[in-house]
Amino acid sequence: MVSRFRLVGQRYLSQAWGALCLASALVATPLSALSVTDSASDSQAQQLITAYVDAWRDFYPSQAFAYGDVQSASAFEDFGGNRVGLWLDHNAEIQRGIRELVAAGELSADLQADLAMLAEQVRREQSDWAVDQPLAQQPQWFAELVSQALTHLLVREQLSPEARSQAAIERLDGVASLCETAVVTLEGGNRLRTERALRVLAGTRTFYSGGLAEYVATWPQAQDVTLAAADAATAIAALEKYLRDTVLPDADDSVSMGADAYTAKLTGRSLGNFDPPGLAAAARAEVQEVRRLMVLEARRWQQADEKDLTGADDDQAILAAAIEAMENDRQDNSADFLEEFRQLTFASEEFVKEHGLATVPEPTTLYVALSPAHFSGAAVGGVYPSGPFAPNADTLFYVPSIPDSAEPEAKEGFYRSFNTHFNTMIISHEMFPGHYLQYKVAVTHAPALRSLFPDGAYVEGWGSFVEELMLDAGWADNAPLTRLAHLRKRLENATRAYVSVQVHTAGWGEAEVMGFAVEEGLLAPQFAANLWQRVVHTPMQITDYFRGFQRFQQLYANKSTTQSTGQWVDAVLNAGPLPISLLEPLLQSTP
Repeated sequence: MVSRFRLVGQRYLSQAWGALCLASALVATPLSALSVTDSASDSQAQQLITAYVDAWRDFYPSQAFAYGDVQSASAFEDFGGNRVGLWLDHNAEIQRGIRELVAAGELSADLQADLAMLAEQVRREQSDWAVDQPLAQQPQWFAELVSQALTHLLVREQLSPEARSQAAIERLDGVASLCETAVVTLEGGNRLRTERALRVLAGTRTFYSGGLAEYVATWPQAQDVTLAAADAATAIAALEKYLRDTVLPDADDSVSMGADAYTAKLTGRSLGNFDPPGLAAAARAEVQEVRRLMVLEARRWQQADEKDLTGADDDQAILAAAIEAMENDRQDNSADFLEEFRQLTFASEEFVKEHGLATVPEPTTLYVALSPAHFSGAAVGGVYPSGPFAPNADTLFYVPSIPDSAEPEAKEGFYRSFNTHFNTMIISHEMFPGHYLQYKVAVTHAPALRSLFPDGAYVEGWGSFVEELMLDAGWADNAPLTRLAHLRKRLENATRAYVSVQVHTAGWGEAEVMGFAVEEGLLAPQFAANLWQRVVHTPMQITDYFRGFQRFQQLYANKSTTQSTGQWVDAVLNAGPLPISLLEPLLQSTP
């Protein structure tokens, strides 16, 4: 069947908790009542998982709709009343249920892995609400929810035009209510995170006040959608004013979460495989090793192209010349840039098929567009998978973007960073056999739980690992500058992990981070500028790339000699995005 891509230009993209009674009932119901038997069986474990997922999608309807649940399209997050308390009670009950089942034994290997994942999801929820206190201390948490309210609704074709219009109206009403909640509950916040929240909110407000009306002009109830958007924009403006006038004047200037909190989060996220000193040491060693490999690749480029590098008689000068040549091979406008990613997406799919690197499900369902300007992550783009509730819905691939009207210096830095060699390499990470394929396979083969609550090190580690896998198989003819782009990205991943530890446990500030990023990490201009924001706003997530890449390298090195690369890749993807320590035994049992 022919692959289906919808390729477009740049588009800008209060309901009560329906299962409140369900959650309350679960909290009050003994675990044994969830099953027709009192035994610790696979059936009972599956019912426990189903109960959690049902309550989760009612508490987080935006995430549920992002993963394809059409019944959540009209809902939006509501954290008023005792809803958070009931949700935490539900998580505590599920936690007790997991302990009972594990203690009783008699579970299959797959369900043991699923319960371990569910236990980690519960731990994260408890930590996020009890420790991070988003309602009181996290302005950027509200801002991100507001920013993404219509992301999937505007582009996915799961609803009738009438249902989509009504869902947009109700979601926009929910946005207004959430902003009103934020004004009531927010007590403080970090200065940098609050300033970021203000930027994100301003971009969304501008979109609701302007671009959205044009986008929905042909929808049923277009006028009502526009009016709801205007009300949402007014509520956003009120939240912005509250942040400027009340939160910012007393905002905390420190960006470090502190060694104890960071250690606890890292230990939980890595399932005990890393502590901060261990992660810093491993990342620092990786920096040194990858820099050595980059020099070798630069010399391969010099010799292959017979470059005359008069005066470049040392390794670092040759490496600098190779990086310069790599960055000079680039687009300079959004239309050509989008078309380059479109062609690379097609080409990577065909390469994976032709070389037997993985089984590719048909049809390919992708929506490819430039990242909307009002997105908080427009400069880096992203992949938004379909999810297990609608496996055949489109995955949204938003290509990084910068307005053609941007200042020349900013555009040059952007396109130098996203040069053709980088784009050719990163398409493996984002599309085939990376994020698109890993999610597409997982939602059709693995238990839904694994796609709903994916392990970060698996997700980003796999994307990073397959960059190398593809090049080793001959992708882009393993050109020296394309391989150099991969090594530079691998160096960036180690740099991210290292500076994350240093900022949050050793007191590093922006100057130290930027100095290390440029001098040791050799980051491209766009990525160097973004690193400080990433280390402040997503300090744990930026460690996933390095940690996961290391683990996948080890797994691949230890694969059975009777397995082809394609068979091994299929086994990894069919298992779904498990923590890699849980994935390994499942792979060992795969023929």
